[in-house]
Amino acid sequence: MKKFLKYYLFGILLLCSTFVIGAQTPKYIFLFIGDGMGFGQVELSQRFAEKVGTNTGDHSLFFTTFPVATNVCTYSASHPITCSSAAATALASGTKTNNEVLGMDSTKTIPLKSLASQLKEKKGYKVGIITSASIDHATPGGFYAAQPHRSRYYEIGIDAANSGFDFFGGAGLLEPRSKRDPSAPCLYDVFKEKGYTMYRGMDAYRKNPVQDKILLFPSDTILSGLKFAIDRKEGDMSLADLTQSCIDNFEKTAKKGFFMMVEGGEIDWASHAHDAATAVKETLDFDQCVRLAYEFYKKHPNETLIMVTADHETGGLALGTVDVNLYAELLQYQKCSQETITAEMQEMKSRKKVPTWEEMKAYLKDKLGLWEHVPVTAREELELIVSYENSFLKKNAQNVVTLYAKDDPFAVDAVALLNKKACVGWTTKSHTGSPVPLYVVGKQADLYSGRRDNTDIPNILKREFKLSK
Repeated sequence: MKKFLKYYLFGILLLCSTFVIGAQTPKYIFLFIGDGMGFGQVELSQRFAEKVGTNTGDHSLFFTTFPVATNVCTYSASHPITCSSAAATALASGTKTNNEVLGMDSTKTIPLKSLASQLKEKKGYKVGIITSASIDHATPGGFYAAQPHRSRYYEIGIDAANSGFDFFGGAGLLEPRSKRDPSAPCLYDVFKEKGYTMYRGMDAYRKNPVQDKILLFPSDTILSGLKFAIDRKEGDMSLADLTQSCIDNFEKTAKKGFFMMVEGGEIDWASHAHDAATAVKETLDFDQCVRLAYEFYKKHPNETLIMVTADHETGGLALGTVDVNLYAELLQYQKCSQETITAEMQEMKSRKKVPTWEEMKAYLKDKLGLWEHVPVTAREELELIVSYENSFLKKNAQNVVTLYAKDDPFAVDAVALLNKKACVGWTTKSHTGSPVPLYVVGKQADLYSGRRDNTDIPNILKREFKLSK
């Protein structure tokens, strides 16, 4: 009898300890990645919000209020300054790899299992991948793909279809047809064969949403990214639309739990182009998505974990250029992105009669607030006139090429003047090796305190879930 009682009590203790351990792991996990979002982008956006407010009336960034706030190292296995694919691989799998490699080790021979994949396969979690870029871009691809180079978009798309993930939302696919094998099937057909339902636009999705295996893209054909927040018109799909759609779906269907990765991909694109106002609006837009997740967290505070970080910093954004002041509020007068200004200037150049300087000056007043809201000295105006003549009259100025844009040099010079007036500076058109922020709230948030490496973000959860590295 005593022996039986001993084993009985031991079984009860084992059962209780198993229950406690299981209860320690979060049931609902949100990982937000602001691509290119360093401390500079965060602080500039915070200062802008304090002075001007956001499109929802808030006067601060929300995710900066999370109880755990620290910094993360981002170097890759091959370089002190990472690219997005190596950083995404680290954030997804917990293993560093070389620049340009996606979801494989540094030898390009061993596929890596992401946290998301293992949670789906071993724990029955639903997985959502949301991005303002295309779903086969480097950051989303890091969570499901295994390719020796990030440019293999068709193969990355095949990996997405084979992942079995439950919800993909983004701008579409960069390479639906293979450039290496013309006989290969169209990716949209592959997704359909794998049981996915594709929706073009929010109206189409809202009319007849299915519960499982969703592709949600804009109604118009966009191959690279959603429209910048600063350019968005009513009815255009937003990152918040995609985020809320995935949350709503999972709230109904993810009985065992879910993992969501949400990427604000175009913070990076704006920072490559040194377009401060657009980068700020993208960061504020990203923050709105975090707020949506927090509304879910308030319903499930003991089961939800929210992490907000970045893959790397882009542009070397600096606050303060000539003195101790910062005039972030001046960025409010920029009405559209540098990319849109370039497109409009290209259209002007195609006319039989190009705009005069006075007409161009009126255009810059309207689009950037120069002269009307932002003071311009006589010397600064002369420099703009020279740039205008080179670009519009002499036509001997080359476009300024960055990773995601080819911008008109006059557009670049005009936006740079607004940046200068706001006392915002940049050090590079590429990435930097600066640490990036990490903000955490919810279940087991305290495990992330202290300076971290980007591999710690998934590895802490892998350890708690007893998953393989």
